[in-house]
Amino acid sequence: MTEFMRRLDVYSKGPQNGNKTATYETFFDNIANVRPYGRKDRMGVSLALRLGETEKDSASSDELTVDVEVWHPGDQKKADGWISALDAALKKFNAKIHDSFSSLAAGVSLMRVTASAKVVSQLLNVDLIAKVELLSVEASNHLRPSDVTINQVTDLPISPNDAPVVGLIDSGVRAEHPLLRGCVVETTTIGDVFSDGVDRHGHGTNVASILIRGSIESQLASGEWDTPPCQILSVRVLDSDNRIPHSRLPQSEITNAVAYLAAQGVKVINVSLGDEDGVMVGDRAPTLAAVLDSLAQKFGVVFVVPTGNVAPADYAGPFDENFRDDYPSRMLEGPVSGLIDPAPSALSLTVGDTVPALRAPALGRIPIGKPGWPSPFSRVGPGVNGAIKPEVSAPAGTLGLEIDSNNPGDDDAFMVAVADGRRTGSAIVSYGRGTSFAAPHVARACAMVQDAYPEASANLIRALVLQSVTSGASPLDGVQNVTAAVRESETLRLTGYGSVSEQRSVLSGDRDTVLFAEERIPLDSVHLYTIPIPASFFISGRAKRGITVSLCFDPPVRARRMDYLGSRMQFELLRGVTPETTVDLLLAEDKEARKARKHLKQTLPTLSSLSSRQRIQMKPSRTARSAGANQVGKFVWKSGLPVFNENSSEFVLAIQNVNRWDSPTRKQPYAIAVRLWVGDDLPPVYADLRTKIRTMKAQAAARAQVRS
Repeated sequence: MTEFMRRLDVYSKGPQNGNKTATYETFFDNIANVRPYGRKDRMGVSLALRLGETEKDSASSDELTVDVEVWHPGDQKKADGWISALDAALKKFNAKIHDSFSSLAAGVSLMRVTASAKVVSQLLNVDLIAKVELLSVEASNHLRPSDVTINQVTDLPISPNDAPVVGLIDSGVRAEHPLLRGCVVETTTIGDVFSDGVDRHGHGTNVASILIRGSIESQLASGEWDTPPCQILSVRVLDSDNRIPHSRLPQSEITNAVAYLAAQGVKVINVSLGDEDGVMVGDRAPTLAAVLDSLAQKFGVVFVVPTGNVAPADYAGPFDENFRDDYPSRMLEGPVSGLIDPAPSALSLTVGDTVPALRAPALGRIPIGKPGWPSPFSRVGPGVNGAIKPEVSAPAGTLGLEIDSNNPGDDDAFMVAVADGRRTGSAIVSYGRGTSFAAPHVARACAMVQDAYPEASANLIRALVLQSVTSGASPLDGVQNVTAAVRESETLRLTGYGSVSEQRSVLSGDRDTVLFAEERIPLDSVHLYTIPIPASFFISGRAKRGITVSLCFDPPVRARRMDYLGSRMQFELLRGVTPETTVDLLLAEDKEARKARKHLKQTLPTLSSLSSRQRIQMKPSRTARSAGANQVGKFVWKSGLPVFNENSSEFVLAIQNVNRWDSPTRKQPYAIAVRLWVGDDLPPVYADLRTKIRTMKAQAAARAQVRS
């Protein structure tokens, strides 16, 4: 508000210094109206549907269980006082307060309350309250048992004792299941809600089997099983109905679970759950997403979360003959198909579901979508402030249609195999689908990176996983009247940067070499990295070669701020430009620098003034990728690079940090990973790069000795 009033004061003075427009005129012209935050702003979508009926009778005594978000004032003592005041007031009306939660780091305060509809309706008029939403119900997973026998899954290889331990926050795990036996170090629960950590629903066991075994179908078919790359430590937070119990807030349960896992040294945590009613609206971060982000920064862990599932009928209406091909466009247009909490979490790796390579279905049935397309039930981005979400996707099933009627027609061929962990189930393996089954594929890749680099930070783990992504054909390629730019941005909303490769996340090859670094950057500063270009990149002729850059960082967050991230980072890849010029170019992009240059009528070089061979126009654009904390940029050359000056044998990678509201003395940790690759028809690059880097290090050491 202080900044808003300052800008208003400057704007009110009108045009200054000969300018035709007032400073901040565009900002204020975009404000349609100003009104008090009121009842409709506080009312959640599901609560609005429910109260639409009960408010007709002002004396309704129907009891509702709701989550109440209280404004967080930025002072923890005051926040606790506000919750205590509401607690006391509600109890006077015979309301039951099940749980409360407050986090200064996330900027979130919450209460879970059961009260009459009349009392809940009155809460919508209280100034201390930001949001009231009806308690969501988790959708149960539906599995089809297979005919796999115990003989097919006996004597499977188990996790090595020194394998990384991945945290699983879910419905618990059945550690004795044949697919998991010997791979689970502990199943536990925090607090007194559950008596133990054993799975009473099956969902946690389903997810755990993918974490441990990966793609189960191919190994069942071959009879050859891979050694699991990780072990599991399971913390149960969901009941037998696959829900957070009414007596507890998800934010409380997950915070306690993460604190326990972090204390055990866990770095990678799979959280395959979500609030089905908590669809992201606008640019605001949902509360659980903000809590995950604050925990990721506090404990230095990697969260892997799914986008959540959506019923196609909710965004597309009845199935018809066109649905099978045009459903991706309908998903993008549907107001109900956005991410659900906590999928918008900025620091987490959010995973969408793609159609897998399918087995032959029964006659008369066809799958919806093609392999690599988003599954018709996978939710779409963007995330907070337009961030690219999901970042990655993994295959976890699709839906089917009856050819003659276009009615849904299920088939095991459209699903993926998981361990059957249901209490009443007698099967060893079942077939299911859902974004919950996509997330553990990515958590597996994170565990493999941790195994290869035990000292890697959460930022580096995310960066190394993201540099491995590959993208296939866009499901929008056949859509008419869509520009290339729109097609690119909409595809990012559907499947993110692409699918993750477990092997490329951890290994360099002769033709596929990865460089990485971790650092801390002061706010409003620039870091430069010089990257040698392999000789293969200069060989003439039609042959593909390329570069992928990933950047990950972990800024502080605040749930109710328009600028959700405390600082933003971005990168540029230049060639044939000196480091000194690079710094000048980046500083010239600063808003205040542009204003000063315009006022003084100076002409300075800018990034946009560089030629295409000097400024590598990576995809997606800097503007698109820099809205998030997990960024990837790619570029592919189809022919040899020209040598045009003495600096064109090296890339300069510029990393820039721009402060929003973070403490000006803080240094922001980050990690970068750079993958350089060539096709099979070009000479290898690994040995060449290794020699060049050794030479560069020796030259840098010599310069340091001279300067000393």
